[in-house]
Amino acid sequence: MLLNKLLKIAFIMSLILLIITLSFKLSLFNFDLYKKEFAKNNIYEKIPGADENALNLINFMNNKEELNDFYNENEKLHLQDVKDLYKNLNLVFYITLILTIFFLTYFIYKMDYKILSKSLLVSSIVLFMIILTFFIFDFNYLFEKFHIIAFNNDLWQLNPAEDNLINLFPEQIQYNITKRILLIILILGIISGILSLIIKLKNKQKVFK
Repeated sequence: MLLNKLLKIAFIMSLILLIITLSFKLSLFNFDLYKKEFAKNNIYEKIPGADENALNLINFMNNKEELNDFYNENEKLHLQDVKDLYKNLNLVFYITLILTIFFLTYFIYKMDYKILSKSLLVSSIVLFMIILTFFIFDFNYLFEKFHIIAFNNDLWQLNPAEDNLINLFPEQIQYNITKRILLIILILGIISGILSLIIKLKNKQKVFK
């Protein structure tokens, strides 16, 4: 049935986007995570006020305060672009959360466990493929391509000699945060695959009863 196929595709897309955006939300602007990264990468020795400036950045992203003078004008412009991007990420998260709940409720209500199982499995496979790309391509290459696509200017090209932002969050920290995002996606992808298998087995048991 065409309607079921369209709903299946929409469910898969919303679930994938939900998991990706959730993974970003759990990792980006996580103050406890930043503090751990600062300690591991000796940021406190280079920037004594690292915690204060990181917290200021987090509060800025959440509309709680303006950026302080630790960041220069170009950095502030770039961080405004990042904030706008983060707003869009939040919007996608909440839309896909609502859609995913709707689709789950619909398929369970219709007792269409076959479509539900296949959708979860396909979502899991697609997520694994996304993770695989990060092992195929160099991190710096993907980092650059992401910024070229996400921003319509070159303000993201920071200079360590002039810009404090890149010293507060050097490449190693950005790489570690990206790994955390991928790990969360992997875990949620595995859960999706396991749920698919459980639903499939439960459905088979009902058929043979």
